[in-house]
Amino acid sequence: MTPVVPNNLRQINATLVLNVIRKHGPLSRAQIAKISGITKATVSEIITDLLREKIIFEGGVSEQPGQGRKGILINFDPHARLGIGVDLGGTKITLSLFNLDARILYEKREATFKTANRDEFLDQLTNSIASFIVSTGEALSKIGVIGLATPGIVDINNGIVLEGSPNLPQWSDLPLAHELKKRLNIPVVLENDIRAALVGEMWCGKCRNSASAALIGIGTGLGSALLMDGKIIRGVNNAAGEIGYMIFNRDQLYKNWRDKGCFESYCSGSGISEKVKELTGNALPLEKIMINARNGDPLFCALLDEMADYLAMGIINLVAMANLQTVILTGGVTHAADYFLPRVQEILDRQLFNNTHVTVELSELREKAPLYGIAILALSALYPAIQFMPEKQIN
Repeated sequence: MTPVVPNNLRQINATLVLNVIRKHGPLSRAQIAKISGITKATVSEIITDLLREKIIFEGGVSEQPGQGRKGILINFDPHARLGIGVDLGGTKITLSLFNLDARILYEKREATFKTANRDEFLDQLTNSIASFIVSTGEALSKIGVIGLATPGIVDINNGIVLEGSPNLPQWSDLPLAHELKKRLNIPVVLENDIRAALVGEMWCGKCRNSASAALIGIGTGLGSALLMDGKIIRGVNNAAGEIGYMIFNRDQLYKNWRDKGCFESYCSGSGISEKVKELTGNALPLEKIMINARNGDPLFCALLDEMADYLAMGIINLVAMANLQTVILTGGVTHAADYFLPRVQEILDRQLFNNTHVTVELSELREKAPLYGIAILALSALYPAIQFMPEKQIN
């Protein structure tokens, strides 16, 4: 009786072979078999399948030690398929083109559309993505996936924005992946923007060597994403990390914070701008508020000091809950970090214990983090066999 080999064993072997080629290639079939520990016959069968998918190609020859003949080299082709990344923000939209190595090849930024409703917004976004693809000079047939990072609570399995950002029109109960796929005929992978940025930090940023970390985005709004024991935390309804709705004292319980969370009101660009308008009657851009604070204006200094204190409280709460190894800040407000971060760190040093102490750092990737993250997530959906961070659980 011939034993039946489970399909999952074949898939495991195919994944191993593909990643050996990707990481160590170009290699001959014999070299692949030696590195992977899989028989030459099985390696040859898997390579035949991968060649059919055009994700690898034959090119070049190598000497086979002790065999007196040359072996054909197998190469991974990172440009076999390409993807489009979209980072959708309240003030700007960034588009990128990436390859199968999650390398960003092109980028473009533009102002977020000002539209009355979401259908108009989606039509403009569709046109923008289509125009970007044309501008890259790549054939549409090579685009295998679109990854989109958006504010709000996202159902990644069904591609739905459950509860969205007030900075985007009607951005709730929105089947965003379906709507874009219908318009562009390309599969769409959706993720929360801060969570995508955390994946980017895990891939090539300051969370590369962390098993437990938090990325806090302080921009137009406020949000965070959590990595605990090597696993991205999403929560039962994908709302983990919505720290903008944290409440810090009893009096705050008696105000409705649904439109803008309590923490976000004290610690975000829009929250600070609203407070300035309430106190002075003038609407000032965040850049002007930062300049005034650096120049020693008492009002603006007090507002940024208050923001720093609330940020420190929020971080202390996160550290107490998750015993974080790394805390990274990103977003537009962090351009004023030279003013407020020393105050935050001083509070943390005073309040945390030796075993929970963290040093807060600024992202070096900044705006690129969500682009790298959404590329990784989109590629993981398009080609699950490609392993980017096998020691971490990102889905």
